Amino acid sequence: MEAIAWSTADGTAVANTTTETILFPNVTIPANYMQDGRQLVQEAWGKFSVTATPGLAFKLRWGGVGGTILAQSGNITSASGVTNAIWMVRTRTTTRANGSSGSLFTMGEAIMYGAVAPTVGSATGAPGIAPMASAGITAPAATTVDLTADTALSLTATWTAASASNTITGHNYYLDSPN
Repeated sequence: MEAIAWSTADGTAVANTTTETILFPNVTIPANYMQDGRQLVQEAWGKFSVTATPGLAFKLRWGGVGGTILAQSGNITSASGVTNAIWMVRTRTTTRANGSSGSLFTMGEAIMYGAVAPTVGSATGAPGIAPMASAGITAPAATTVDLTADTALSLTATWTAASASNTITGHNYYLDSPN
């Protein structure tokens, strides 16, 4: 297991916008690092607060906020009036082919927890969970990208409604290569 990157400080809060925004600083993956079979395991945690019931979508991108989508969740609708609840995103990216027309296959999940403890057998306090893949929550597929150049890997978030009360902050982040 090789640690590639980790957080030593909170990411910048994303609030009052519907623009896709990076949650943590970009991680630069070195040119030719992603060889056949190499994997990246990314896990990120933080907190969010909302007013009303906005949705939030997460994306993992190759090449910064405007780059190629490796995995994306659907919009997860929050319960109303949540304050400082926990969110988590976990992804695994596997290199299928290397080179300038490289192939990466990513799958994962995004979870937004409620602000109250869950009740067994009830939806009260239940988390919102969304799978993540290149085409969203269905039809996972490999993505073609250039693996021969230094490239930014970005975890982003997008709110469905802008409000100063709709805020998300990243607290813990790590990126490992298990091989």
